[in-house]
Amino acid sequence: MATKLQAIKNGSVKSQVFEAIREAIFSSRFQPGDPLREMHLAKELGVSQVSVREALVELEHIGLVVRTPNIGSHVTRHTSQEIRERVAIRELLEAEAAVEAAQRMSKEDLAELEKRLDAISEQVAGNNYFAAAQADLEFHRFIWERSGNQTLYRMLDQLTVPLFAFASIMRSSGMENLKSTVKSHDVIVRALKKGDPQKIREIIRGHIKTSYDQFLVARETRHSKR
Repeated sequence: MATKLQAIKNGSVKSQVFEAIREAIFSSRFQPGDPLREMHLAKELGVSQVSVREALVELEHIGLVVRTPNIGSHVTRHTSQEIRERVAIRELLEAEAAVEAAQRMSKEDLAELEKRLDAISEQVAGNNYFAAAQADLEFHRFIWERSGNQTLYRMLDQLTVPLFAFASIMRSSGMENLKSTVKSHDVIVRALKKGDPQKIREIIRGHIKTSYDQFLVARETRHSKR
């Protein structure tokens, strides 16, 4: 195991185990394909194997972990093709979620979105890859939620969390200047304020496509040199 996790001290054990492992994946301490051994994790975290197993099941549900009966669990490793497929579906779904959200957003909602943009800026300034990825995800989740379509929200959440993990890992490997993420989100806020459906779709789809294209090219270039 290439990383060391802090022991769980109090509170909800399963949720803390879930968060500890998810953070390790997002911050690239656990790499795609790394094994997640229940006994080892339980010992490091100071919890039971049952708590670790339950957390791994939840992580599997959101696409960050693959569990194979009688073999074990490992961090999900998506191929470039799988990433592209997820990105293409996300472009379509999130564009529609954003259009619906723009029609429903109040001044208070827009102010909250600005706060979430500030949260991204704060984490970027601290060069905190995991926290920046989390703030980025919460920014987008707020838009999905404001669409008023809970089914769409759940679909986007399950589809997108692994993409954020992938992006976070690539960023922590030096594949992107974090400061560029703030500018791309500022454009989204402005488009939502104006409320033009066609422009919102254009901005959202461009934001998502551009975000992952550079990572995929960098990843494929790196693999071709091996």
